[in-house]
Amino acid sequence: MSTAIYTRHLVEHRYGRPLEDLRRDSAHGGSGDPVLPIVLRRLGGLAETNAHARAARRNRDAAWQRCRSGEHALDDLVLRYAAEVVDLERQEQSEAEAVWDLLDVRLLLDQPAARRPSTRRTGPAPGDEDLMAIARQVAARLPRLNREALRQGLRDRGIHVSNRRLGTVLQRLRAERDPHRSSPRRPRPIRPSP
Repeated sequence: MSTAIYTRHLVEHRYGRPLEDLRRDSAHGGSGDPVLPIVLRRLGGLAETNAHARAARRNRDAAWQRCRSGEHALDDLVLRYAAEVVDLERQEQSEAEAVWDLLDVRLLLDQPAARRPSTRRTGPAPGDEDLMAIARQVAARLPRLNREALRQGLRDRGIHVSNRRLGTVLQRLRAERDPHRSSPRRPRPIRPSP
């Protein structure tokens, strides 16, 4: 499944409706969701990039076939199409990640705690302990624990988290690795001078 199709399915799943219905509601201004128009615009850009990437792959494959049949030598044309495919695939991944981040923002907006800063969560959110268990496994294999390495390790396992949630997980992992870091330091007793 391509990144664009996966992202479309993810949007439909999060909103609970087909993409066509979401576009219709947004066009008539009936959604009431401030994030939806941005998600749809980004999703449209992602679909366009995906179409360009598919066309570039077809061009690369056709050029390669001509080269193999002896029609052309392996020249700049094949290399140019291959470079174009790489660039478009990177752009597609970046655009998909932007949509995923917007979906995380939408989830935060739907949470009452996000709208009322005075109320603080006392315990972990549902799924936080599952996320922490997986994050511990990822962190155990990392030579150095930092935000980007942890994010990539989680993404490699198909888990995408918001920046805020990733920061909380990272903070807990660091506290578990170095328990002295999280506890306040005791002041040294003052000894009377002789």
